[in-house]
Order: sequence, then C-alpha cells, then structure tokens
Amino acid sequence: MKTAEKGTTVTIQFSILLDNGSIVGGPENKTPLTFTVGKGKVLRKLEDGILGMAVKENRKIHIDPAEGYGEYNKDLVLRVERKHFPPDIKLIPGRTVQYQNRSGERVNFVVNDVDEKTVTIDGNHPLAGLNLTYDVELLEVR
Repeated sequence: MKTAEKGTTVTIQFSILLDNGSIVGGPENKTPLTFTVGKGKVLRKLEDGILGMAVKENRKIHIDPAEGYGEYNKDLVLRVERKHFPPDIKLIPGRTVQYQNRSGERVNFVVNDVDEKTVTIDGNHPLAGLNLTYDVELLEVR
C-alpha cells in the first residue's frame, strides 16, 4: 500500500479542533487539500505528521503556536484613524482589510472595533496563539 512520503503528492481532508473542543469553521467544514510533501506549502508539523500515513488512514496532529501560526502579538493590534480608510468601505468587526506597505507587500488585518473616529485592526493570523489539533484523513497518494 502506498504511503505519504517526501516527494509524493497527497490529498488530505481535515478539520481543525481547538483546545475548547470547538471546530474551526464548524464540523461540516472538512477541508480537502492537495500538496507535495516536503515542498513547504503547509505547516511543517502537519507535513511531518502525515509521513507514513496510508490512504483512508486517520490521524490527529497536535500543533502548538510556535509550530503553527505563531504566538499572539499585541503589537499587531493597531488603532487607526478612520480617515485613513476609503470613505466608501464598510468597516464592521470581523471584516478583513488589506494594507500595502512601502515595499508593495500586502498584509491582511481583521477589523476588531469601529467607532466614529478610529478603527481597531488586528494583524495577527486568526489562529495565532492557539493550540491546534488537525484531524486528518489521507484521501490519495500519487
């Protein structure tokens, strides 16, 4: 039986569970993902965790913040004057907005709070600072 090894292309289906038992995106959101093992396109701990898996095998892979999306950084939560946003943009908590820095790199921020004069935005990845458990099923190996 073929197993997931470095250099193979795999398709997995997964959900992400948090420490409190909730499932990111809800239990109906098992996400399929295809990638080549060893290319660094997914979290390294996830890649390492599927090594040796056979098709239809299930595995739980635990990933702490340092191995996942980093620790939560309070310095990435910013209060910005409302006037720095286009007047036609609807700013509501939970909305993602994008900022382009001087070097042309685009960075995503999530709107946390909006008042008449300021907008609080968060540049942390939504899963930063969280322990994650990937519930993975290997669907295909090529």
